[in-house]
Amino acid sequence: MLSPFKFLDTYNREDRHRYFGREKETAQLYNAVFANNLTLLYGASGVGKSSLINCGLANKFYDTDWLPLFIRRNENINDTTDRIISDALSELAPLQKWGNMPVEILLEALYNKCFKPIYLIFDQLEELYTQGTREEQSAFYKRLKTVLTSGLQVKIILSIREEWIASLNRLERVIPTLFENRLRVERMNDYNIGKVIAGTIRTAEKVTEEAGERCVESVEIKLLEPVKTVMLIMENLRDERDGIDLTNLQVYIDRLYRRDLARQNKQDWSDTATFDPDLVTKVGEMKAVLSDFIDETIDEIEYGLKQQGMKNYRGIPLEILFTLVTSDGTKQAKAADTILQALPPNRQITEEQLSFCIEQLSTYKLLRVVE
Repeated sequence: MLSPFKFLDTYNREDRHRYFGREKETAQLYNAVFANNLTLLYGASGVGKSSLINCGLANKFYDTDWLPLFIRRNENINDTTDRIISDALSELAPLQKWGNMPVEILLEALYNKCFKPIYLIFDQLEELYTQGTREEQSAFYKRLKTVLTSGLQVKIILSIREEWIASLNRLERVIPTLFENRLRVERMNDYNIGKVIAGTIRTAEKVTEEAGERCVESVEIKLLEPVKTVMLIMENLRDERDGIDLTNLQVYIDRLYRRDLARQNKQDWSDTATFDPDLVTKVGEMKAVLSDFIDETIDEIEYGLKQQGMKNYRGIPLEILFTLVTSDGTKQAKAADTILQALPPNRQITEEQLSFCIEQLSTYKLLRVVE
């Protein structure tokens, strides 16, 4: 069953109507990118840095004001950057060939085609340190300095988890002004968390596709005893050490919705639901909800593999996820063929079965496919 909530997805520009609690930080980031051509954005995992850029900042611009290029490391941050710039050029000038050119030449050509400032947005930059080599890092630093000193109409945003800030010391040697224009995204206070919970419930919607067209249907959720219900949700979400994780919030509200459908004896999604203190109490704390969600997701994918005739299907989805986690517990991007090689040989999983697992894990938002 599809979720009527964002779930584990990042908020994007089209989610403006259901993005709450970050008005102050959005204004701060908007001002920061105009103060300097380089902005450092950092904060703990789960505070919503990507959503702040992709939704908050994006909605401060008209399409004619900026050309944002969102970049994740993938296999190599420098190669990925060149590919994304080249792809943007190819869309504007499809008959020309772009490649094997210095990054500043590619960016100058792109600006001459679009005539608006280019924003290079490097998201989850910690991947450069969890997965990248010293050579890759050094090349990235030199390229950043070249772009920043070129006089091009290009702005750079670096987004990184705060525990990896110390890894930027070598970059600071290359770009001494690195920390002069920075913004720390902190965890929301209870007041703003309450706004997010109430707003998320109020704006729930189901998105489907029919005949290639995107269809959006509203879901009406009644909030009984709203203050008590919201407070109970917050207490069930709260972690003594880390506070409330916004990603967990989406998972938890989705679980409330599904539990209410069961309470109504409905098997599929509904355009009406009711959240009340009794429902929240029955759903319980977040750690149990998260455990149940992962177990159910894995069971669904394993059942799909079984239906495809795979005999040794138990544990396959988890093993795929394990290949995407580093030894220190951070995420890493890998190509499908690399994942296939990392799996135990006795698994004998085909490329089609791997694609099915990746697609399902992406559908359930346990991983994000990077193009």
